[in-house]
Amino acid sequence: MRMRKKKNLDTRMEACAALWVKDPAALRGHWREKKPDARKLRLELGCGKGRFTAETAAAHPEDLYVAVERVPDAMVIAMERCRAMGLTNVFFIDGDAAELDRYFAPDEVDLLYINFCDPWPSVKHARRRLTYETFLRGYRKVLADGGRIEFKTDNHDLFEWSLFQFPKAGYELSEVTRDLHANGIQGVMTDYEEKFHALGTPINRCVGTKVALPDVPILEGLARRLPDHDIRAVEEGDLDAVLALLQTDPDYFALDGKQPDLNSLRADLTALPPRCAPEQKHYVAFWRDGKPEAVLDWVEGYPREQTLWVGFFLVDRALRGQGLGKRIISALVGAACDGGMDSLRLACLEGNEAGHRFWEALGFRDLRKGEALSGQTSSVWVMERLTAPDDSRKGS
Repeated sequence: MRMRKKKNLDTRMEACAALWVKDPAALRGHWREKKPDARKLRLELGCGKGRFTAETAAAHPEDLYVAVERVPDAMVIAMERCRAMGLTNVFFIDGDAAELDRYFAPDEVDLLYINFCDPWPSVKHARRRLTYETFLRGYRKVLADGGRIEFKTDNHDLFEWSLFQFPKAGYELSEVTRDLHANGIQGVMTDYEEKFHALGTPINRCVGTKVALPDVPILEGLARRLPDHDIRAVEEGDLDAVLALLQTDPDYFALDGKQPDLNSLRADLTALPPRCAPEQKHYVAFWRDGKPEAVLDWVEGYPREQTLWVGFFLVDRALRGQGLGKRIISALVGAACDGGMDSLRLACLEGNEAGHRFWEALGFRDLRKGEALSGQTSSVWVMERLTAPDDSRKGS
């Protein structure tokens, strides 16, 4: 239910200015200056009217508490509550959980609370749930190694679904209960929690501790990120359709002087850089409605163990300018990170100015220029980007 607009909201917000951080990005990496003796930084997502916020901050005066709430009409009540209690260790951000890495630096948060978030019950809205794998991976960017997420909800289906999301995002589950208050009140309640507990609704709770990310096969990581495509290795029965896709862009192949045919395509499916094994090579097509819309060739662990080499990438010329290429490569970067890779490299033909701009826009930078690689007659730019520059693979 939408919260009613509060009267004199702006005036009431300004009256709580001492607790309201209007430019949280300016404090990124410096939050503990707000409380230099703080033992921990506790972060709450969606604090609502702030009962849990105020009582938890009061119970832990040794810690710094930051609450994020995107509804000012709720946040002002929470701030007034904390101000009335004379709390000096709690601060508020009028912001979005999806932007935490703009507000906090890596390893800056020790404990994160998610209390009674919107369950978004429709399957098509699952990506909006704050315990969706992508959100959980985003929290890793600010959560210290060994940091914890404490999650509570009255929604049974959301809780059971979330229990599968935490491990996929690199969190070890503990303290899992489907009836938190069965033997008496446990911990601080939210207003919402007290209401539903009084009605006899069981409260679910779990703790997720940040551990090392599980390595996920890159093809699986791509499929998770691009569910609207059927992504699979190109096989003999696919060759005619894939060749037709390649032939939509004769100008690209003219740069290297070799137009594709079935024989060259078969050779490309198995071509490998020096000292690489066949299992490192993947040549896949992205299918929709029975037709390939793009092809991507990569080699894992080349030229170094944690580098993914992009050998070839092409989108159907008729689909250019619609963002498909950027979506695929952005998904590949994330999938490479999930798969234990810390960087991607590629060779862009020196005459391919449009391609060079495309890769630069996606964060790739030149390592070398004017080099001719084995099997190519044209010079290339060798380009590289990191998978997650702000998030070390060590325990991340």
